[in-house]
Amino acid sequence: MKNLFFLFILFVTCIGFAQNDEAFVDSLVSQKMAELEMQENPEYFFRKDYCDGNIQMFTMPDGSLCTSTSTYYSVYLFWKVEEERMMVQKFDNCGSYMPLTIGISKTIKKVLKDKEPLKKDEVKPYEGEKIDENAFGNLSVKSCQKEYKFVLNNDVFEKSFKEFDLTNDSKYKNVNADHNKSLELIKLDNDISEMIKHFEESGRFFREN
Repeated sequence: MKNLFFLFILFVTCIGFAQNDEAFVDSLVSQKMAELEMQENPEYFFRKDYCDGNIQMFTMPDGSLCTSTSTYYSVYLFWKVEEERMMVQKFDNCGSYMPLTIGISKTIKKVLKDKEPLKKDEVKPYEGEKIDENAFGNLSVKSCQKEYKFVLNNDVFEKSFKEFDLTNDSKYKNVNADHNKSLELIKLDNDISEMIKHFEESGRFFREN
């Protein structure tokens, strides 16, 4: 077993190995946002996805290995370039991906046109329809979260929620599930999730380096 461990260390040392945390991802996104701020009346937003403790490892284009330090973070930054066009760029613990040009969906158009409902939306926490006196061990709390930041016509605001709060994954039905799923924020989130799933499955995300 020791020999296998030392062989792994030697292998990692030879091919190169990088570990990056959330601060690294945030710095990449901040750099891109600074570029967008140079534009006149920038309109952009991003979504950050993560599940606490979920570690991912990737083989980089140069053959080296890269992994998240503790938790893997992926950020999807969207910015408007034309009336009917946007760009989307992915960032994660191992760097940035090449930007993609996309059409603006009806859901995103609605947000860009009227952001007030989105600003008011608040995802309510999971609340069981009954109180279980023996609740310990019956509640499987998920640690996956999503964070948003919007910069729309000089109006800046943030939103976040736990994916668990949208579900009925506990012993008793979540009385806030229907409310949460009806929010403009969640409709936007579902739209983005479908888009990202399509890009991932079709292999459209390519690393820049």
